[in-house]
Amino acid sequence: MNTCAPLKIDTLPGITKIVCLDEADSTQAVAREFAVEGSMEKTLVIADVQTAGRGRLGREWESGCGGLYMTLILKPETGLKYLPELSVLAGEAVAAAVAGLYGIKTRIKKPNDVYAWHPRRRKWLKIAGILTESSSINRAPSWLLLGIGVNLNNTVKLETGVSVKAIKGAAVSREEFLEHFFGAFWNNYAAWEYASQAKSS
Repeated sequence: MNTCAPLKIDTLPGITKIVCLDEADSTQAVAREFAVEGSMEKTLVIADVQTAGRGRLGREWESGCGGLYMTLILKPETGLKYLPELSVLAGEAVAAAVAGLYGIKTRIKKPNDVYAWHPRRRKWLKIAGILTESSSINRAPSWLLLGIGVNLNNTVKLETGVSVKAIKGAAVSREEFLEHFFGAFWNNYAAWEYASQAKSS
């Protein structure tokens, strides 16, 4: 039974609809069903825990209480060949939020990982991952799923991973992180969409 502290959010910058779940196999799977049914762009699916979270190449993603596990439905006005760039720009927004809010050094490991510097262990460890999935019609994306997992307050068992709480020694606000992240993400997204359209014209 899920006993996580629930997220307390009604609105987020740029988000049309928020679907908060106590538990899901994966937010990516839930969002895919919504997208296939024609759910509106900028719908965000968030789960307190995932029982079958997955990263890139089908790797398991730890998804215990306290982390952020979410998938955003997008319908970008761009060509399919530019979609891989979205993982990087989402990672940049995550890295900026972690660095800006908590003073943690971050770096991007392309194509889809964010690493944080652990000062006591003196090494870079994975703190977030990005997963994109798309469906297309005539070489244009009909929808795109942007999945993001961020280790905030959750316990990370993998030696190669870390959470913000493990570095800072105290829990942080998931709501504050979401506000900060989406504030940065939409600027990156608009610039990417505009640039990719310009390249295609």
